[in-house]
Amino acid sequence: MIKKEIINYQFGERIKSELIIGSKMLAVMEALEACELEGAKKTMDAFFDALAVETGMALRATGQPEFAMVEEKLKEVRRKIEEADYREAHANFGRAVSHATTACDKTMRTLTDMDL
Repeated sequence: MIKKEIINYQFGERIKSELIIGSKMLAVMEALEACELEGAKKTMDAFFDALAVETGMALRATGQPEFAMVEEKLKEVRRKIEEADYREAHANFGRAVSHATTACDKTMRTLTDMDL
């Protein structure tokens, strides 16, 4: 049980960190010139592909529904970037971070209850 909770926590923290990195990448992308934007979008797509693999692994390994919610929010982020709605893309990044934080909080409470 303890090992499982630690693994759950690690997945949550790692995904939360990656989401924050993605949000910072989006902020940089917003400031680019039109001629640079296409390359930035391709880079973001590669980032999202990698993050989707990570969240999928987390969902399969932990069964925590919050990771499925993270995946849904990331799909929304991708869609909003394609629509050039960066404000809403940032909002969805924030929502995804909240879901990852919830996953971490659940496991941290369990570990705390075990006096760890």
